[in-house]
Amino acid sequence: MSWKNLCIAIETATRTSSVALLDGDRFTEIDLDSRLTHSQTLQPQLEEVMRLSGVLRGAIECIAVSIGPGSFTGLRIGLAAAKALSYAWDVPIIGVPTLEALAMNFPFDCVLTLLDAQRDCAYYQFFDRLKAADKVKVGSIEKIMSDAESIGEKVIVCGDALKKIKTLPSNVELAPINLRMPRAVNVGLVGRRLMADGLIDNVMNLEPKYVRRSEAEVLWEKRHSPSE
Repeated sequence: MSWKNLCIAIETATRTSSVALLDGDRFTEIDLDSRLTHSQTLQPQLEEVMRLSGVLRGAIECIAVSIGPGSFTGLRIGLAAAKALSYAWDVPIIGVPTLEALAMNFPFDCVLTLLDAQRDCAYYQFFDRLKAADKVKVGSIEKIMSDAESIGEKVIVCGDALKKIKTLPSNVELAPINLRMPRAVNVGLVGRRLMADGLIDNVMNLEPKYVRRSEAEVLWEKRHSPSE
């Protein structure tokens, strides 16, 4: 059997756990949005993707993993699994920006990627035909919608923070439910491109891109900082 550009891709930045195996222009993908945790679902997904694809472990050429921003716990679980595979199979690992992979759901549009950052905030980034229009930011939903409205042209918004939008500008359109969340196949496509460009990460020091500290870290600091 002939395989080409084989890549295992892992996406755990949101409540959806997604695993894909890319083989040339074909892919096998399993997406789960369940009440189970990523630590419960990820390993079975990996095993099932390998079984369904019929690919041998020794043929895998790289591991691509979503590195954020997103859920702090989810990102750590996905990255730990990706590092274990990269180390065990002695193949390169590529960290993929989550919002870049998410934007690939709409490659021919102006897209606003929007992931939950707790409270009334979200991680966000604008893309125009897959080209990042700015860097990843954290802001209030109200401020983000104002920025989207100022663009003028139609903007498609996707991600897991859509439920927080109270007022939708006339030029902003919600992505259909099947295209709102990050997917592992997109992580794999971006990862293979980065690998082709020589942008391979070190399995020992690759870390998630959180953008901001977790609420737990902020609370801990407040409780343990010396009083003025």
